[in-house]
Formats: sequence, structure tokens, C-alpha cells
Amino acid sequence: MSPVLHFYVRPSGHEGAASGHTRRKLQGKLPELQGVETELCYNVNWTAEALPSAEETKKLMWLFGCPLLLDDVARESWLLPGSNDLLLEVGPRLNFSTPTSTNIVSVCRATGLGPVDRVETTRRYRLSVWL
Repeated sequence: MSPVLHFYVRPSGHEGAASGHTRRKLQGKLPELQGVETELCYNVNWTAEALPSAEETKKLMWLFGCPLLLDDVARESWLLPGSNDLLLEVGPRLNFSTPTSTNIVSVCRATGLGPVDRVETTRRYRLSVWL
């Protein structure tokens, strides 16, 4: 079975605004909600026998990052849930390939990343609540 690699993208300015909007909408249904933080996660199906080399990992991080931000992509999540936090991940089922995945895989192959055969993007939410 091929490993699924995860690349986490730190939210930029507009995601912070979207988090505020999401928080306001959810607080109507969940008054205990204190905060919402988000990040993107690129789930990469890697088909090679060996894990990606340092150069291949660097290419993947470059492809998933913003050219205007430094170090906005990491292999570990930026969202570290506390004892009163709920971590949710929303995205397509991993047994269904989306058109976005097809496009990302084409870009990966054009950059020499042949072992990438699928990339699905999910949005992760950390909900902080008062108990």
C-alpha cells in the first residue's frame, strides 16, 4: 500500500478573516465556542517504494506553498489541539478522485514528481470551546 504524505499549509491573512466568519456563524449554534483556527492539508499518495528524497520533498513543499510567504508549508500540523479543543478535517473521501487532484498530479509530473498519483486537499479546523 502506498503511503499518504501530509503537507500542512499555515493560514494566510484571508483565511484568518474566514475563520472569524466561521466562528461567528458557529457561535449561534455553539455559544461555548471561543475560537476557530484553520489550515490546509495536502494529502499526497506517493507510489514509489522509497519515501521522497530531500529534493523531492522540497519540490512538493514549494508547489503547495505561497511564493510570497516563507516557511508556510510543514510536514507537521500547525494546529495543536488543547484539552478543550476539537479538531475537524473536512474534504473529499480518499476513495474518490477529484478534478483538482488530477490537475495537481499533472503539475507534479511536469516537475519530475512521477510517484505522485493523487493529491486531495482538506481543510482542518481547530475549535476551541469553554467547558
